[in-house]
Amino acid sequence: MGKKIKNAVIYLLARMLMVFVRMMSFKRSQRFGAWLGRRVFLHARHEREKTIRHLGRAFPEKDANEIENIARSVFEHFGRAAAELVNVRKIGEITSFVEVGLVSRKALDDALARGRGVVFVSSHCGSWELMARTLARLGYPINTIGKKSYDPRFTRLIHRFREAGSVHTIWRGDPGIIDQMVAVVRRGEVMGFLIDQDTKVPGVFVPFFGREAYTPSAAAVLFRKTNAAVVTGFNHRSSRGGYEIILEEYTPCDLPDFDAAVCEDTRRLTARIEDFISRHPAEWVWMHQRWKTRPQDVTKAKEPRLPEMERRNGT
Repeated sequence: MGKKIKNAVIYLLARMLMVFVRMMSFKRSQRFGAWLGRRVFLHARHEREKTIRHLGRAFPEKDANEIENIARSVFEHFGRAAAELVNVRKIGEITSFVEVGLVSRKALDDALARGRGVVFVSSHCGSWELMARTLARLGYPINTIGKKSYDPRFTRLIHRFREAGSVHTIWRGDPGIIDQMVAVVRRGEVMGFLIDQDTKVPGVFVPFFGREAYTPSAAAVLFRKTNAAVVTGFNHRSSRGGYEIILEEYTPCDLPDFDAAVCEDTRRLTARIEDFISRHPAEWVWMHQRWKTRPQDVTKAKEPRLPEMERRNGT
């Protein structure tokens, strides 16, 4: 009963905060979100210390003051990003706030034109929710993988937000998730993956800022099993206050062994993510425990179920 009450209070406070933010103009809500992020940085000691520790591990060449300044900017960025999502209806035309250049549009258009669907690989950098919503607004058929919240009410909020932006979500843990992902690319649509977090899904260990990190491998498995095209997509804050999306095609490696190829593709894709984060370090989720899982922690239950996917696809 105590946990139910706690969850109910958290949900109620979150909804009240959302109502409060929506009463503001968009610019004012951005400023409020940034201010709130700075307050969280000051008072959430555990999250602040994790962020500083992880930044120090990734950028050993930076001194303590630089690391702390970046860490503060991380909280400020995500506070502002959260306010932008809550107040998204006041943005106006989202494609003016989140810009996609002609070169990036061509990369995605060319990949889709092959008719085999697109595996879209991205990271928790910038505002991945606004990136998906913007691409959907431009007419691209966007599908994403989502993790259900501990509280079903928050899951429903996320689902409604994405559906309102024409972004379809496939929920992790749902029955038939492999079939759903395969069906997306078979229809010639975009299947999006965020592969930059240590989660309880099939994966492999690849370098991330100089240390082996457990990394989801489903994206590489899917495009190798379906022959879908591959595009990486990232976004960052632009100098004018909005965001810029950068899209590039990715050419899979040519290793003959399937498992080795999945690992190598995941490594190369992670290297792209690392490069982008290095250029925009204040816009990634450094409070996440990216190096938590170690090789000795991984059991067979966490390994990719490649034979099962192979049977389902009839290959």
